[in-house]
Amino acid sequence: MQHEDPAVVGPFVVQSRLGSGAMGTVHLARSPGGRLVALKVVRPELADDPAFRARFEREVEAVRKVGGAFTAAVIDADPGAERPWLATEFLPGPTLQQAVDGQGPLRPDGLRYVAAGLAEALVAIHRAGVVHRDLKPSNILLTDNGPRVIDFGIARALEDVNLTATGIVVGTPGYLSPEQITGGAIGPASDLFSLGGVLVFAASGQGPFGRGPLSVLMHRVVHEEPLIPSLPDDVAGVVRGCLQRKPEQRPLPDDVLKALSPVHPVPLPTASTMQLPAMPTRVDEMPRSNAFADPPAPARLPIEGEKRPAPVGPTFTTSRTYAVLMSLWQLTFTLATSWFSSYSAELGLGGQALVCWLLSLVGLWFLAFRIPFLFGRKIRLVVNADGLTATRAGRTGFVPWAGVSRIRLVGHSRRVWLVVWLDPARAADLPASRRRFHGGHRVFPVAHGATSRRRLRQVGELRSALTWYAGRLFDENY
Repeated sequence: MQHEDPAVVGPFVVQSRLGSGAMGTVHLARSPGGRLVALKVVRPELADDPAFRARFEREVEAVRKVGGAFTAAVIDADPGAERPWLATEFLPGPTLQQAVDGQGPLRPDGLRYVAAGLAEALVAIHRAGVVHRDLKPSNILLTDNGPRVIDFGIARALEDVNLTATGIVVGTPGYLSPEQITGGAIGPASDLFSLGGVLVFAASGQGPFGRGPLSVLMHRVVHEEPLIPSLPDDVAGVVRGCLQRKPEQRPLPDDVLKALSPVHPVPLPTASTMQLPAMPTRVDEMPRSNAFADPPAPARLPIEGEKRPAPVGPTFTTSRTYAVLMSLWQLTFTLATSWFSSYSAELGLGGQALVCWLLSLVGLWFLAFRIPFLFGRKIRLVVNADGLTATRAGRTGFVPWAGVSRIRLVGHSRRVWLVVWLDPARAADLPASRRRFHGGHRVFPVAHGATSRRRLRQVGELRSALTWYAGRLFDENY
């Protein structure tokens, strides 16, 4: 334990720390009756955020609705405490991620057993009116009585209007569904898509869309076909059905159970068979908890005067497609009206000639307005664990997340801007538009020069990147 760890939380006596992350810490604790529990305790700074308290309370209610047969049962909770906490049943067992990383892909009988167990869990989760939204290998515990689904931290109740209204992208790259990326309606079918990805990982050790930067994975999910390894026929049919892009084409959890029936229990990897390391004595040796996993650790920042390496991460650039199309149309319009003005003048139609001449001037003005978009330099934005890197008018600037107080997507369907509120000392570091929005710097025009389809895709991808790398700073609006 660390000196700042509480000795007692509610009625529970803390034994040791299991892990920590951006949202809080997870402790191994004992109940008054001596039972072991996994105790989540929220960070003090988050406890002052009413929105976070509401989210934490939803997590508690979501787990309680599902019950303990397919997840870690809630023992007790107090979302209204000075530091909100949640105590769940302690399940000593590896995650599916640990099992596959440590012992390799599951055999066909083990794969069927895990697939059926997860489908059964999803039946219970959806029947309780909950969508998990982040089903992934590290959120699945392998126990003696089958797989258990954990971490409902971003789950939403089906009746929650925010489920389809906000369009916020949450989930884990490579396992989230296309509708989570594009901002579509998220329902139970999203969990089935994730189930397909989990089964591909269990059978091959890699997700259906491979590995790579966040933006690459999101592009593959939306636009490319998944890579499905050789699987038993019944499991292959389930995986192909789950990984359909359209939610209505995916099976129901009951359909998955029927396709895999009958299923016979088989021994799954356990903590003892995997020879997992014993509980470390030093806190800095302890593994991160899956329940409170942080985004990828930031890379080392360069020292004063050192040339900064090219940033790596989800990259967004402005497009000239829309400007080119509009310029061609305006050039055609200008030439046509100029010809009509000359033709009308030859026929002695002075009034018509004047109107056509004025229209040609308007077309010429709009064409001149497009020239900067056609020949100007593209604006480039890179989002990663370090912070934001922007290139504008030949100048590249960087600001770390520590220098950002708030981020927002503002505007309407055709003119969306990424607006960033910067620390005054960092305001000059990032090249941005001179126009401001409520004190924030307009950093990036999100797909202003693109088609509506590409604009919606870029908005979804940028929203997902900001949620992943700067979740606490990202204030969703658009």
